Amino acid sequence: MGFLRGLNTLILLCIAVVIAYVNYFTDYLSGYGPVLAKALQSVIIVLIFYIIKNIIEDVTKTKIHDTKERYTFRKTVSIIITIIVIASLFIVWFTETTQLIIAYGILSAGIAIALQDLLKSVAGGFIIFVSRPFRAGDRIQVQDVIGDVLDIRNFSTTIMEIGEWVDGDQYTGRIIQMPNSFILSQTVKNYTKDFSFIWDEVDIMLVSGSNWIKAEETAIRIANEIVYDFEMNAKTELVHMGEKYFITQYDVETRLYMKIIGDGLNMRLRYVVDARQRRTTKKLFIQKLLLAFEQEEDINVGSTTSIEIVDSSQIKISGYSQY
Repeated sequence: MGFLRGLNTLILLCIAVVIAYVNYFTDYLSGYGPVLAKALQSVIIVLIFYIIKNIIEDVTKTKIHDTKERYTFRKTVSIIITIIVIASLFIVWFTETTQLIIAYGILSAGIAIALQDLLKSVAGGFIIFVSRPFRAGDRIQVQDVIGDVLDIRNFSTTIMEIGEWVDGDQYTGRIIQMPNSFILSQTVKNYTKDFSFIWDEVDIMLVSGSNWIKAEETAIRIANEIVYDFEMNAKTELVHMGEKYFITQYDVETRLYMKIIGDGLNMRLRYVVDARQRRTTKKLFIQKLLLAFEQEEDINVGSTTSIEIVDSSQIKISGYSQY
């Protein structure tokens, strides 16, 4: 990276020296003196801001240690410097105020018509860098697209997709390029910004006659063993969120709710979990729960949906599942 920077700086410097030499020390292209002077000024402007950008990036590496913060800051500086350079070049090439206004007007109109989508993406990128609805590394959802943000550029956002044909919150392997214009019209759902946990639920169906009190105690005990660390970290993050947002509920403890469905009892366990470990945690919970229930003779997991009595000697049971 350092070699490439030095090479680019040397190339720009050589171009400036050549233009200055041709314009001021030779008779070549003597009729194009004003044009060469403007070209020289343009190269010098680009060279100066390129050096400034490199200096800022070097300072950023030593002053900002968080990877996400450093990445976002560098992107923002890059956009600002690009805009300043373009505006400076316009001033160099259009010295007359009237010409400058006309040039800006014609350029703006042409760009607005021909590059509508591109301008929307640029505006979207600016909004993303300023308002920061998400950052590189966040897990977001935009309409049907869910994934982890890999990169945020001036015109597009790169996402590693999860879901689709893959069950659970796991990668599909597809890389999605989304134009930044989506931020102007779509709702962004962020799974990890400010609070890196989500609530998940597991349904447990008990057959009628099961000892639901013991089942509830067992489920709560197992869940607490698995998600205890998640709960502690979630409480800490909620406290920090309370300094930024108006939060009325800080309870992240595991809860179990019940309702009767047919002749069975539905138990729904609600717990907090890391957004990227939801599937793994649910699998672990179900495994331990089934092993614990198998040791209890008075707890039967399953459901009975209908029982039809045909006659006194034959009973037909339909829609029964036991697991």
